[in-house]
Amino acid sequence: MRWDGAVTFGDYWLGYIGKTDQTAAHAHVAIQLCIGLRYDITVEFGNHVLTAPGVLIGPSVDHRSLPNPGRVAFLYFYPDAPLGRALKALLDDSGTAAISPDIVDCVRNAANFNDVVRALELKLVPLDSFDPRLSNALHLLRQDCAGIGAVSRAASAVGLSSPRLRFFATRQMGVPLSQWIIWRKLERACHALANGASLSDAAIAGDFADQAHLTRMMRRMVGMSPSRVAAVLRNTSDSFKNQQL
Repeated sequence: MRWDGAVTFGDYWLGYIGKTDQTAAHAHVAIQLCIGLRYDITVEFGNHVLTAPGVLIGPSVDHRSLPNPGRVAFLYFYPDAPLGRALKALLDDSGTAAISPDIVDCVRNAANFNDVVRALELKLVPLDSFDPRLSNALHLLRQDCAGIGAVSRAASAVGLSSPRLRFFATRQMGVPLSQWIIWRKLERACHALANGASLSDAAIAGDFADQAHLTRMMRRMVGMSPSRVAAVLRNTSDSFKNQQL
C-alpha cells in the first residue's frame, strides 16, 4: 500500500498502516497484532524486548513500539469479538507472543484490512462459546452512551446483577468492564477527532469529564497525546478501506 499514516475502523477492530515512531509505555484493552510489512518489528515490554516479523500483545500489558525502518501494520481487536478471543488464546503467560508465519502472511498478502480480518477469522475463530448474556449486555452498552447507570441498565436487561456482569466480563474478556468502557469512549472520541472535532468536543463525544480526562486516558491506553492521535486520524478516509497493503 502506498498511503502511509492512516487508520480504518471496523465494527470490532481498527487498523493502522504506515511508519511508527517510538511511543510512550502504555496498556490498553484491545488485543494488538503488530506486523512489520518488510522488516521485523520490535516491542519493548518493561525489562525485555521482543523482535519478530509479527508480535501479539494482550490486554493490560504495558508496552511501547520502537521505531521501524519500514512500514508496519497494527490491528487492534476488541476482547469480546470472536477474533479477539481467538488471538488472546495464542498469548503466553506474559500476555505476549511472537506470531506464526502463516498469520504474518495473512497480513502481508492481503489487499486491505477487511481482507485481513476475514482471513484471520477463517483461520482462527472456533465455535463461539461466549456467554450470550455478556454478549447481549455489551451490545446494549455500545448503544447506551449515557454513562451513569449504563452498566446497571445493561445488567438488568440481561437478567444479571451489576457485580455478576462485571465478573463475567473480566473472566471472559480478560479485562475489567470499566476498562472496556473507557476503550469504547476513546473510540468515540477518536471518531470525532478523525472528523475534525476540537479536543474539547472530542472529549464530549467520548463522554469524558473534560479534555484533561481524555488526555490522561489517551496517554494511558494509546501512549500518545490526543493532538498527536488527531494528526494521524485526520488522514483517515473511507477510501482507505480499499487501498492496497
